[in-house]
Amino acid sequence: MTLAQFVPGASRRPLLRSAVLFGLIGTRLPILLLGAIAVTIVGTIPAPTAEALWRVSANELVNLQARWDTDFYHQIATVGYRWDPSAFLHQNVVFFPLYPLLMRWGGALLGGHPLLAGTVISLAAFAGAIALLYRMTVLELGEEKAWPVILLLSTYPFALFYSVVYTESLFLFLTVGAFYAMRRRYLLLAALAGFAAGLTRPNGFWLAVPLLWLATRGAEGRGGRGGRDVPAILAALAPLAGVAIFSAYLSVRFGDALAWMHGQAAWGMPLLGRGPAPDPVRTAEDLRLKASEVIVYAGDITAFFLAATSILPVARRVGAAYGLWIAINIFPPVAAHLFISLGRFTSVLFPLFFWLALVVPRRRVAWLAGVFAVCQAILAVCFFLWRPVV
Repeated sequence: MTLAQFVPGASRRPLLRSAVLFGLIGTRLPILLLGAIAVTIVGTIPAPTAEALWRVSANELVNLQARWDTDFYHQIATVGYRWDPSAFLHQNVVFFPLYPLLMRWGGALLGGHPLLAGTVISLAAFAGAIALLYRMTVLELGEEKAWPVILLLSTYPFALFYSVVYTESLFLFLTVGAFYAMRRRYLLLAALAGFAAGLTRPNGFWLAVPLLWLATRGAEGRGGRGGRDVPAILAALAPLAGVAIFSAYLSVRFGDALAWMHGQAAWGMPLLGRGPAPDPVRTAEDLRLKASEVIVYAGDITAFFLAATSILPVARRVGAAYGLWIAINIFPPVAAHLFISLGRFTSVLFPLFFWLALVVPRRRVAWLAGVFAVCQAILAVCFFLWRPVV
C-alpha cells in the first residue's frame, strides 16, 4: 500500500514542488536578471510620462523596480491616498489598497524598503498561485494537463508582470484561491480570498459573478451541491464587500465613495472622445509613432482575441463559471479604453491557459512556451528600459 492511498495528493507533491520552483526560479527571477542586465548595459531613457520622472535611487539597479504604475503603489504605501476631483491628472486613488498596504507593512519589516517588499510579495504570491493552479488543473482537467497549464502561464508574454511590483501575482493568487476553495467547498477560504481580491483591483468585485455561479449551480454537476446553499452564496459575495469597504473609506476621507471610478477618466482614450490627462511636454520625437508601440498594441489586440476565442470552449469543457471569468475581464476594459493593457489583463485569466493546454498538442506545448518566453523577454527589456508595454 502506497503513501498516496493514505494521503490524497501525496504522489503529486514532488510534481507540484517542481512546478512552483520552475515558475519562480525558471521564469520569474530570470526576468529580473534580464532587466538588471538591460539597465546596466543600455541605461534608461525615461518615457515622457509623469511617473517616469520618479526615482528612488540614483543607482539604476536599486531603481530597477521603480517603473510605470509602481509609482502609484509606492505613493500609497509611503504617503497614502490623494484625491483632487478638480485636477485632471493621474491620481493614485484609482489603485486599490491591499497591495500597497502589504508593501507598507513589508517595507517596515525590511527596514523601510517598500519596493523590495513589493518584489517579495509579487514573487511569493506567484509561487502560491502556481501551487493552487496546479491543484485546480488536476481537479478540473486531470494531472496530465497540470504541467502544460503552468508552463504556458509562466511563459506567456505578458507574464513579465508577475516579476515586478504590480498586482498581477497577488490577484492571480487570490482569484485562483477563491475558485479552488469554492469548488472544494472551503467556504471560509473562498470568502477570505474573494474579499481580498475585492480590495486588490478595481475589477476584483467581478469575481462574485463566477463564484455565485459555482455556489448556486455547482461545477456543471461535477460534485457541487448548488441550489440554495446560503453559506456558499454569502461566501461568493465577499468580493463585493472588499470594494464596498474601500468605497466607504473614500467616502469618509474624500467625500466621494466612487473616487476610484471617477479617477479613471484621466486614463481616457482619444479614439473614444475622451482624452487622457496631460503628461510632461513631449517633443516631436516623443510623439512620433514607434515600432515598439505598434508591436505592443498589436500584442494587446492579439491577447484580447485569444481570450475572447477561448470563452465558449472553456465554458463547455471546464464550466460556465470559468468562461464568465474571462468574459467579464476583457469586455468592460475594451469598452472604456479599447485595447490598452489588454495583454496584461489577460495574464491573470487562468482559464485561458486551461484552454491552451487542451487545444495545443502535447508535442507542441514546449515549442509554444519557447515562443512565449522569447516574447516575454523582449517585453521585459522594453519595460525596464522605459519603453511602453502597458
